[in-house]
Amino acid sequence: MALRYSLNLDKEADNLDKAVKKVLDDGLRTKDILSKDTKEVSTEAMGNAIIACLQK
Repeated sequence: MALRYSLNLDKEADNLDKAVKKVLDDGLRTKDILSKDTKEVSTEAMGNAIIACLQK
């Protein structure tokens, strides 16, 4: 939200939203949002997965 509303970086915010969606669609979850048929990963691993998507 900060990217979009405080910094007016809409393109970057869209890219981040897409990366988060991709990681979630791939089934990765931190413990607080873990559900059936998903893979638990650490917060660090979740962040790294999102960064990897952004770098593609």
